[in-house]
Amino acid sequence: MSGAWDGLIVMGLLVVLLVIGVRKLRPRVHIPWKTSAIVVFFVFMCLMLWAWSWR
Repeated sequence: MSGAWDGLIVMGLLVVLLVIGVRKLRPRVHIPWKTSAIVVFFVFMCLMLWAWSWR
């Protein structure tokens, strides 16, 4: 298995943990964004950091 697939699997697991964490925190803490918006932002940031590392 190549390193690219390993990174994709890890990013997928992090997204799942992020969704679970946000859903558990939402009743106690007011989070102004929807869960889907937080996930999209997280994936975007991961892709931007990955692109920056390839400079």
